[in-house]
Amino acid sequence: MRQDFVDIFPIVRATGNFFLKLRALKIIGCLCFAVAFIWPMGENGYGQSFLHSKENKKNFNIAAQPLSAALLIFGEQANLSLLVRKKDTENKTSIMLHGYMYPRDALSLLLKNTKLGFDYIDAKTISVSEDLYKEPPPNHSTSPNPAEIVEEKEEDINSLGAFSAIDEVVVTSLRRHSNMQKVPVAVSVIKPPLIREARIHGLEDVGTRVPGMTVASFSIGQPTIHVRGVGSNDDGAALDNSIVMFIDDVYVGRITAISMNFYDLEQIEIIRGPQGTLYGKNAIGGAINVTSKNPSEQFSGSLESTVGNMNRLDVRSMISGPIVKDKILGRLAFHSRKRDGWQKNIFLPDIKQNDENTWSARGKLLALVSDSLQIDINGDYSHDNLESTGRIPVIGRVPVRLLRPDGMPNGQSALPTDIFNNLGGNVRNAINSDQGFTDRTIWGLSSRVSMEEDYGKILFITAYRKTDFSWLEDSTGLPSSVTDQKVNSNVNEKQDQFSQELRWISPDEERLKYVVGLYYLFEHTHRIENFIFPKLRSSTDQNNKTNSFAIFGEATYALTEKLNFTLGSRLTYENKKMDQQNITNGDRTILLENFSLQNKGSWTDFSPNLVLSWQQNNDAMWYGSITRGYKSGGFQGAPATLDLAQRTIDPESVWNFELGYKSQWFDDHLRLNLVGFHSNYRDLQVVQFKTEGNFGVFQTSNAASASLKGMEIEFIVKAYNGLEFSGSYAYLDAVYDKFNDLSGRDFTGNILRQAPRHSLYFALYYERPFYAGRLRFRADYRYQGKSFREPDNDVTIQPAFDLVDASLAYESSDNRWEAAFWAKNLFNKEYISHLYVLGGNDYALFGTPRTYGLTVTFNF
Repeated sequence: MRQDFVDIFPIVRATGNFFLKLRALKIIGCLCFAVAFIWPMGENGYGQSFLHSKENKKNFNIAAQPLSAALLIFGEQANLSLLVRKKDTENKTSIMLHGYMYPRDALSLLLKNTKLGFDYIDAKTISVSEDLYKEPPPNHSTSPNPAEIVEEKEEDINSLGAFSAIDEVVVTSLRRHSNMQKVPVAVSVIKPPLIREARIHGLEDVGTRVPGMTVASFSIGQPTIHVRGVGSNDDGAALDNSIVMFIDDVYVGRITAISMNFYDLEQIEIIRGPQGTLYGKNAIGGAINVTSKNPSEQFSGSLESTVGNMNRLDVRSMISGPIVKDKILGRLAFHSRKRDGWQKNIFLPDIKQNDENTWSARGKLLALVSDSLQIDINGDYSHDNLESTGRIPVIGRVPVRLLRPDGMPNGQSALPTDIFNNLGGNVRNAINSDQGFTDRTIWGLSSRVSMEEDYGKILFITAYRKTDFSWLEDSTGLPSSVTDQKVNSNVNEKQDQFSQELRWISPDEERLKYVVGLYYLFEHTHRIENFIFPKLRSSTDQNNKTNSFAIFGEATYALTEKLNFTLGSRLTYENKKMDQQNITNGDRTILLENFSLQNKGSWTDFSPNLVLSWQQNNDAMWYGSITRGYKSGGFQGAPATLDLAQRTIDPESVWNFELGYKSQWFDDHLRLNLVGFHSNYRDLQVVQFKTEGNFGVFQTSNAASASLKGMEIEFIVKAYNGLEFSGSYAYLDAVYDKFNDLSGRDFTGNILRQAPRHSLYFALYYERPFYAGRLRFRADYRYQGKSFREPDNDVTIQPAFDLVDASLAYESSDNRWEAAFWAKNLFNKEYISHLYVLGGNDYALFGTPRTYGLTVTFNF
């Protein structure tokens, strides 16, 4: 269907030299490599044996319903991707389908009397369209012979046309299985093919691929996640996250447990902006919704091994299938990732820092009690055991005291950067003399009881999670034999949580659709933070208990066939009680006073949500929303004085105004989604490390107000059959409208931390049949602009960086095995992944240099 493009947003002016900094030669190099690789192959490169993919019979249970919905269910049950134009399914219904059969036979039955035909593009993808329909001959069986279909495909392979449509993406962000293009919310989805091909293992890999999202980690257990310039930096036991993660609908409470391993997943959804009317736990800045794969009805499994540079050895395995036929299904997955560190140490020659050493397991049981009752039991476990992360001094402003060989001051001083350079340090050779570590264990159990009848679906979710986190790091990265004005940070944190959620979801077919729920969370966090100096040690101990209660709901009413109005709200009550004490042991550097006290606080909030969406036509939707977001109050982490410890950090709130446009063009060969937003924050919670002498003190306070506005674009282009371009761009303007900190310093007009003005992601993907299988090539370009790490924009400025990743994979025609060559940070870019200030000097963690390897996967 032809569409006329109109101006949707004003053109952003004054983008500076941004596009000149995109390293265009790198992109051109990747494109030239891809074109050079695919050009010589011609028609003869297509392997006809690819059409004869082996199929396994599967159980199908699909009710009579609109054809578009039936095809979504078919794709899930057959584990296949369907390419279908929306206009081809309009006003068409499917028959009821129930039985054990080959997927092609099941699809033939579903498409009966619809004038639609289908063809396999590859082993996992089917194209459905009117162009592929053939009138059946007289007495043709309704369940055709698969061999006949293959023969038909071979005869008509050249009549399929040069283009394939964009895959439909199903999301659960609105607590229903919905087409991503039909939900009025800014959401990005990362599916298993991208997770596998781009080697996405954790949040750092996600952050640079989602518009407006940044992730930086002070350590593996203390990531700072920001979306549209909003995030949490105070890791105290009594403060909440601005960006919230859910694993299979279960809220993950602490930042020490939020950085998880991504494997055996159905998808990752990142919802930008305030969330709360559909989620058990509210999220003021956005939500990360991770969904693991369900057990399969047929026995299946996989085994994957990866070898690479730095002695990398990764292993993944999965087994799935019925335990009791038609009653109980099970799935078990295991993942281990290990490699040597890429950073040597001049003072610790036997240690290689910045390594990987993690393993995890996930299990799921699904009990089909009856046609209307289903019970899921989920369990996961992971353990990390890592070396130091090697801090590097990058900006020197305040000199530190130097020592004689006997450990006494020699009366001289030097900048940390000068000490680092004089000792022969560089990014690959650190000079810290104290060995650090990270030791973390996370596990959780959850159950989902789902009952579905004519009134809709009732869902009970019960979960328990526990984290044990221990960490030590030399924060200045300087040797103890050279200076005594240095500090090691040590954290020991134990956290456990229990949550219960009750959700009622109305039937999909009604004009009025609604979701209502009740939520309860108990969270216990005991965090001990030690500041270890060469001769003294000070300690802060926080033991917090949180109880959170909420009633939430959202209803959507179809005003007309194309116009929907949504109204939602959330009522939250939280109370926190924390025992805390400081023990300075005579040190008066970061912790200035001894004290012991108990803090108590409670907060109540009501947050509404209004959305108006208009389905302009089958290929375009407009929506506008007004949403209030909220984050609970609490008490700051590591307070230096009794006065700071007694202060209550007020809740922060936001009104977010959003206008979005989702569209598909040229018969679903171009997807273009745009969103503009303006957010007004009140009492934004801001943590600072205020410099005092060679160290400083932590201060958390509420900024009076802040304004955030910006634009985000996401696109996919199916340029040719097998060739795809995709990417995103985000523009962000995030400033403090009014902010005077506890010391009276005025930061009004400054840019918020971790809020780059520009970020860009671009990907090229190409696949084609090749001999007896399929060849895939992928190249990713990621750019993140300059950002600030403190409210004071004159210091601690993280430079912009860009990265290129690539992979080349071969997959057998029967999908039984695959071999992939891959490289991350292909051009070996040296870049800063995290930056912080300590004692007036800037210290950095650098990103991982080039890694590469071979991954071989076997499926059965």
